[in-house]
Amino acid sequence: MQAVFAKFNIILPHNASMQSEYGTYVSRNDLLPGDLLFFSNPDHVAIYIGDGKIIHSTNSKNGVAITNAFYRVPYTQKRMWI
Repeated sequence: MQAVFAKFNIILPHNASMQSEYGTYVSRNDLLPGDLLFFSNPDHVAIYIGDGKIIHSTNSKNGVAITNAFYRVPYTQKRMWI
């Protein structure tokens, strides 16, 4: 997340838990591409890309994947830009 957002001059903390403390909450119906979805208290973060899909790092073996945004219930959704 840090590398992606840095390209847009947005500095994020190192891990998902710290990142979740920033931004503005958005409802599921108001998600826009670029919004972040945090999962599991939050220890995992993904970027919403639209059409109900997210892009995220699955693990070091499988790398980056595009999956259904709501394959599990997000902890919260945040907009990091205005």
